[in-house]
Amino acid sequence: MKNLQHYTDDAFEFHKEVLESKNKTKKDPTYKERIESMEDAIEGQFSVYDECFTQNVLESIGSYGHTEGEKNDLLKLYSYKNSVIKRLKVKITTTDANRIINTCPNCTISEINSFDHYLPKDEFPEFVVNPKNLFPSCTICNGYKNYVWIEGGKRVFLNLYLDPLPTEQYLFVNLAIAGDVVTTTFYLQNNGNIPNDIFEIIKTHYNKLHLLERFSANINEVITSLENTIISFVGKLPLDEIRDSIIEKSNRDKIAFGHNYWKSVLEIELANCVEYMNRFVTIG
Repeated sequence: MKNLQHYTDDAFEFHKEVLESKNKTKKDPTYKERIESMEDAIEGQFSVYDECFTQNVLESIGSYGHTEGEKNDLLKLYSYKNSVIKRLKVKITTTDANRIINTCPNCTISEINSFDHYLPKDEFPEFVVNPKNLFPSCTICNGYKNYVWIEGGKRVFLNLYLDPLPTEQYLFVNLAIAGDVVTTTFYLQNNGNIPNDIFEIIKTHYNKLHLLERFSANINEVITSLENTIISFVGKLPLDEIRDSIIEKSNRDKIAFGHNYWKSVLEIELANCVEYMNRFVTIG
């Protein structure tokens, strides 16, 4: 899990660009005019959003209170397939090395195939195409998040545009080994260096997106790849050098994918597990 760079151009101009991209239809010839009639109200809300975004207090924003008809019109602005929205996805997910991130930042498991509306679009239809409110996500995370984003006045999901992620390790894994079978139990733990308010939102983010269980459900590919790497070096390098190489590579992955990247956490735990690594002593 790693922070993404948010949209830095004028957000309201982006809203107008999306509206401009909509085709005028015979079935609803006055659609654009109806949206334009709300322009002052929407622009005012965008200014509020910008201010709260800068201060990282999005939970303090109140919904404008559009009528049901206005809400329905605004919701029609958003389509994941819209050309302007698609360009936004490319812009946000392109790295400094000009490569596109295609793994959901919220879980680091599944493919990005949707945008999450951080402030739910049904509650805040005025932000339905606010680029700072659109976060690339998989539909699995999107489905779990649904319309819940705040409980007791506090946010329950990380905003990876805004919330600085700790460099300290908070994701850990316990291994259970029975013959050739490895099972895992991932867990969160604050060893005292992470502020409580940050750790609380990390916990609710992981729990509400069922990340710990989803990590364990996806270990096969990680372990199979790791074992193939180990086997390819057995007989060529001492086992302790193989272990050190795995740990070095996994730590490099943490730099690229996040300090608590679940695959790296698992690989390092396996490499440090004597019982697991000793399985490869007789291979050669």
